[in-house]
Amino acid sequence: MPPLLALAMVAAVLAVAEGSASAGNGSVNYTHSTTLSTSECPVFENFPKAEVPTRSWNKTRKSSSGSAFHVGVRYTYKGYALILDYAKQGDPTWGFIAQSCLTDPKAYDAQRHVLPDLQGVGGHGKPKTVPISADHAGKQKAGLIHLDSVGTLRSAPQSFVVGNARAGDPFYITAAHCGKHSTQKWILGYAPESGRWGYIQASHLPACQ
Repeated sequence: MPPLLALAMVAAVLAVAEGSASAGNGSVNYTHSTTLSTSECPVFENFPKAEVPTRSWNKTRKSSSGSAFHVGVRYTYKGYALILDYAKQGDPTWGFIAQSCLTDPKAYDAQRHVLPDLQGVGGHGKPKTVPISADHAGKQKAGLIHLDSVGTLRSAPQSFVVGNARAGDPFYITAAHCGKHSTQKWILGYAPESGRWGYIQASHLPACQ
């Protein structure tokens, strides 16, 4: 194979790999890019409901230089969209924003068909149901542990974000003690500050390491 052709193929592979792992402009991470329809809007760390503390950050439509900010819609639920805030520095970067705040507030499949609430593109590019609270059939809240850093709450290991938890937040696991796990292990439990069951990575849970 000619050296130049080989280099071109390597560059193409790297570009695809890089694109699949970075936020970019919304063409990756199973999100689609849109802008704000209002001058500013709050992004909530957890889906707003009565028993959940109000935690949010303010997102403006434009940067200080005047360029429009873009966010990525992952899925929708009851008038809100779960978005990835591409420009935000520091965790959390996923949050819930009112759909009325977005220029294009819908979620789409790979063919650009509009998806209903609690539907998002899965790992194989096919629409998948989003469990807004992780399956915990037969499980009970047992041991109480706490996070030591900001972590996302997931519907299943390495799956959809359904909330966020901060350092110091309580997390009820399904056993009296967590045991020792790899930092990459996903731990099932109940997060009171989000009002959801979900999985948090052990890297945020010192009691599990």
